[in-house]
Amino acid sequence: MSQHAPQNSSGLEDQALLIAGEIFNLINQYTHDSNISKFFLTDELASVCYSLAAGFTSVVYTPTLTPKATMDASLLSFYYALMTYGFNIYLKERSLKTNAAPYRLPTDKKIIKKAQQITLERTSNGELYSTTLADRIIIIITENIEHQMEMKEFSIGKHRMNKKKFWDYTKLSLYWGYNFGQELLGDTQAAAKSSNF
Repeated sequence: MSQHAPQNSSGLEDQALLIAGEIFNLINQYTHDSNISKFFLTDELASVCYSLAAGFTSVVYTPTLTPKATMDASLLSFYYALMTYGFNIYLKERSLKTNAAPYRLPTDKKIIKKAQQITLERTSNGELYSTTLADRIIIIITENIEHQMEMKEFSIGKHRMNKKKFWDYTKLSLYWGYNFGQELLGDTQAAAKSSNF
């Protein structure tokens, strides 16, 4: 990541843990009939993230997965969930910075496609944006994944998983979702460029 302004590290850690926990609770609400989870994206946004998650999934394995094998891979759902999580990190951070100012996610396919293209271009140029708080939340998530997930859950027959690519695309999925959210709501000036991707 690029250099960020120094902040109270204890307060930053507390805020990062709080936001990570809030988002995790949104995910948990999905499994309860009495709640409507606000974690998931609209169908228009979800399809953009899902198709990119499929691309990430296919290249993590050697040999590369076929489209059918990719659709059946549990890693596809995992990367899609991480992009959604990254998007939610942005929304929570925005809420914190703007005192919960209202927003409206676009539904126009042209606007969504343009935001997707800009985010993909930034990704390929290694110019993703983040903040110190977002970086910390993403570190918390990846550490939890590392300690709580079994890599064998993602094994597929005769395909070998590249562990370095797995971790690279795990982080990239989170940052991509975060940046996609920024672009959709037109707030890319508020964060510093990330040099990780």
